[in-house]
Amino acid sequence: MSTSRHAGDSSTTTLAEAVSVIIPTIGRPASLARLLESLSNQTAVVQEVIVADASGTEETDAVTSDSRWQAAGLRVRRIVASPPNAVRQRQAAIAASMGNFLLMLDDDVVLEPACVQQMLTLFKGNPEVVGVTADFNNQTWSQPTPCWYFYLRHVLRLPVGAWQGKVIGPLLRFGYNPVPACPQPMQWLGSGNSLVRRSAYFSAGGFSDFFLDRCTLNEDVDLGIKLARVGAILFCPAARMAHHHAPRGRVSMAVAAEDDLYNRFLVLRRTCGKSVARALGLVGVFMFIETTSHFLGCVKRVSFIGFFPRLYGRLRGAARILLVVSARRTPKGATIFPTMKAE
Repeated sequence: MSTSRHAGDSSTTTLAEAVSVIIPTIGRPASLARLLESLSNQTAVVQEVIVADASGTEETDAVTSDSRWQAAGLRVRRIVASPPNAVRQRQAAIAASMGNFLLMLDDDVVLEPACVQQMLTLFKGNPEVVGVTADFNNQTWSQPTPCWYFYLRHVLRLPVGAWQGKVIGPLLRFGYNPVPACPQPMQWLGSGNSLVRRSAYFSAGGFSDFFLDRCTLNEDVDLGIKLARVGAILFCPAARMAHHHAPRGRVSMAVAAEDDLYNRFLVLRRTCGKSVARALGLVGVFMFIETTSHFLGCVKRVSFIGFFPRLYGRLRGAARILLVVSARRTPKGATIFPTMKAE
């Protein structure tokens, strides 16, 4: 049985033994190896690592079966998932796991040695805490663009910074910038950098199953909204990891933009319970302000690379939404017309 490397802290030991790491991956063996290396060096040893592999090759198997993980006390298990879909891969890994805590990670992050222990600390003696999300050491939480700042300040009339840690309007979600010294409440969590109580995950209903295509954008805010109904989510600035944004396996900008808009509508309708009119209005606001913001950024950079693929994707997403609305339904796994080819 795994034990904490802080032998004098029996409470941390008990918690650490209950952690299952959930990792969806798609053809990123080098990134995955770096992640597993960082997990093997944690001050609070995790119980198991479940890797849901949708790469369709044996590269991942070579990484997960490496004897060095067992030698370091890290129990790694690979399960095959097909077709690629981050939500379904996470669901499969969770179903195969045993821990009372689910550490959800992307396959291209690298944890600092005390990351897991710092996250576990916030659960100790706090049964109302259902999720803890970590900070990043190689990037800052994004600030609102000028267009979104105008919307937040003058349309929603929020005080400066009141949006930090919250989900606002058309599913805008913000972290903390600057990063606070102490843990702070969050209304959402990242599905690639968070620790969740297993019981709360299932009480909340887990991941929704209506996400389009394979990139499943907005699954994190969807899960966070549902978890926040069960208990408290905290941002832990002392738990840190690097996110390297590995390019391999990603969908095209157009596919991502389409999925983003369509999934956003479904989360507003099905998870948040917004009326059709309200959900359409919020999605329309998002599309207009996001496109305007992107256009102004391109003008400033004197480069329109990526603008037209994203615009095309959003227009396709809007068409999908309108077809769903015209049919007076929001079906699960809707395939209203042929899906764009993912790159």
